[in-house]
Amino acid sequence: MDKEFQQKLAKILERNDWHLGIGDVENATGISQTKLRYWERKGYISSLQGKGQNRKFTYSTLMKVYQMKLYLDQGYTLAVAAEKAASKNHIVNLLKRVIFDRYEGTETIDGQMAINLGSPVDDPEHLIFAFVTEDGTDLKIFPTSILKD
Repeated sequence: MDKEFQQKLAKILERNDWHLGIGDVENATGISQTKLRYWERKGYISSLQGKGQNRKFTYSTLMKVYQMKLYLDQGYTLAVAAEKAASKNHIVNLLKRVIFDRYEGTETIDGQMAINLGSPVDDPEHLIFAFVTEDGTDLKIFPTSILKD
């Protein structure tokens, strides 16, 4: 992936300006519109007011509502569920940043698809690759010459 496209894609995802109606959030999470409005009044979530005063929620808020529901189902209070969900959201944002900062493309190595995560900062002669398997993700380091073969 060329760097310019990578940067543009990262900005699009960072802006997170996809909007969903309150009914969409209800359908996706199982949380009623009444509860969503209550959570918003309490400051746990937020929305934008669209045309006709319809609430519009970002994808990030959808994920927060989903996380809150999981914590509530585990017996946490609403306040604690919101706090934990906000913390998870921060981790997700860090992971997105890592992916977009490090992604250099994909390669086929020994018949397996590998994600090129670039060189370690102090070792430009090697590349880090992530191999996703059914059992998880493995990281392996190869000499940069692997791309020339």
